[in-house]
Amino acid sequence: MRSETKLEKELLRHARKRVRELKSTFKQIIEKSNSGAVHDFRKATRHLQTIVDAIAIHRPSRKTEKIRRRLQKCRHALGEWRDDEVVLKKVEKAQRKAHTRNERQCWSQVAKRIAKEHRRTVRKFFRKYKSLRVSATGARVRTLVKKKIQSESMMDNLRLLLERGWDNWNGAIDDFLGDSTAAKLHAVRIKAKTLRCSVGLSQRLYPDSHLNSSSEWLREIQDRIGAWHDEFMLG
Repeated sequence: MRSETKLEKELLRHARKRVRELKSTFKQIIEKSNSGAVHDFRKATRHLQTIVDAIAIHRPSRKTEKIRRRLQKCRHALGEWRDDEVVLKKVEKAQRKAHTRNERQCWSQVAKRIAKEHRRTVRKFFRKYKSLRVSATGARVRTLVKKKIQSESMMDNLRLLLERGWDNWNGAIDDFLGDSTAAKLHAVRIKAKTLRCSVGLSQRLYPDSHLNSSSEWLREIQDRIGAWHDEFMLG
């Protein structure tokens, strides 16, 4: 078993790394409109949110909830950007597979419409991106971890985080079975991502082969649900 001091240092080092990713990917988005950076930025917000949840699971506060909401706001600000590009790729694929000229023309018109919407989405983001205050949010996460880490039992915190993630995911599945809409399916995928991030953080601090297998299993489920959800969106 690794000593508490080493675990504290590892978590703080991990938090700092994720904050650097948050800032660097956001910079790439602003300077180059990099689509890959959009994905990586959104992923960084999830990892940081998981760290905040783990730190505050026993004693949530207004401060931790505010940081959590700020990370969600950052991620949601780029949600439409990501969705537009996913659907556009699917439409372009459908266009290539079209069997007739008329079908190809129809898909071409759909692609133009989506591309137009995407340009509008990007312009909207660039008008408001400064309000996200990404650097300040990252700094607050780093300060929170440094301040709270020594007062928390991370093994117990992560156990509770995994239990809550599992319960929330199963609850989302039950909701989807009762109301099979795209929104409910999307919620299942989001809860799967949240649980997988929790597994990933636990695996980093307490390596375990079962956790590794669980992470791969969740990744496969997440990818399948993602493809299913994207088909819903295309429809």
